[in-house]
Amino acid sequence: MRVTRLQVEGLRSLHGVDIAADHAALWLQGANGVGKTSVLEALCLMGYGRSFRGRVSDGLVAKGQAELRVVVHWREASGARHVAGLEHRGDGWTARLDGAPVDRLSALAAPFPVLAFHPQSSETVTGSAEERRRLVDWSTFHVEPAFAEASRRYARALKQRNALLRAGAPDPEFEFWEQSMDEAAVRMTQARERAVDRLVPELEALWPSLAGGAEPPLLSWRPGWKIDAALGDLLFLHRSRDRELGYTTAGPHRADLALGRPFGVEASQWSRGQAKLLALVLVLAQAEAAARDGRSPVLLLDDLRAELDRVRFEAVLDRVVSRGWQAWITGTEGDMEAVARLPDLAVFHVEQGGCWPAHPGDGTFQRL
Repeated sequence: MRVTRLQVEGLRSLHGVDIAADHAALWLQGANGVGKTSVLEALCLMGYGRSFRGRVSDGLVAKGQAELRVVVHWREASGARHVAGLEHRGDGWTARLDGAPVDRLSALAAPFPVLAFHPQSSETVTGSAEERRRLVDWSTFHVEPAFAEASRRYARALKQRNALLRAGAPDPEFEFWEQSMDEAAVRMTQARERAVDRLVPELEALWPSLAGGAEPPLLSWRPGWKIDAALGDLLFLHRSRDRELGYTTAGPHRADLALGRPFGVEASQWSRGQAKLLALVLVLAQAEAAARDGRSPVLLLDDLRAELDRVRFEAVLDRVVSRGWQAWITGTEGDMEAVARLPDLAVFHVEQGGCWPAHPGDGTFQRL
């Protein structure tokens, strides 16, 4: 998949951005705080329904603007072309895909796989279990169409059960929702386990080239309840305790991705650099697994050179080229080694909320 055009208005500091993007790689350069990352956020909105720097309510709509607007044109490997648009007012959104209105942001994300690596990516491996669920759910969502519906059913039933717990409702009112949770949980967990199984060989293949001889992670899925018992039975048995707590204590909403002991130490002992490296390898493994299933993603690599040493930086660029992925890369300045490694590269300056192509001799890059 390749983005061919991106238009952005009213997203943080960006205004009137219109990027002709039909290149294998795009390098966005400019000083800190000028809007480079915001360009990547625009693509994330279409591919995730949220930014990697927070939700729309967290200041994503530019100050003084009523809404933000993003329009993306892209081309699939088959040659099929698509266009999607999203308008968000902070308290509501409207969207269209190929001219037709959509009622779920997931409808925009399904045909538009995007993966991001950024300075906060280390939180994927060091932060809450929710971060790791999102990582696995991205892979599951883009490969197994039924997962999204099972996840929605489970979330709805979970919300209803939690409301009944807090209201002190009588036992018969729980039965329908707990049965719905049980049925959806089985499908969700099976799909997630298959997603992890697809990640394992890709991670094992990537690890030596980026981590050298360091002990690799050992991925396994923790489903969120004792899998040897039916979730419906556990919900019944835990109902009294859950009433006291006011929330459901078992189920796939409590699941987590176990990482083993990469680098030979527990997570609490990882350095920031080790956490970033592990997060990067997981992102690239997701891209590899998705591509094998015919879902080649767009990679968003924010401030990549600052996050990696030279050897790993070049290794990532070489992999991007060899796999034919489109990559959007940001940096405060140009990098001639990157130019040499990315043959189909377009360079853009970002400044004062605008973005325009660089020209020969402009900055440290010598060509588009």
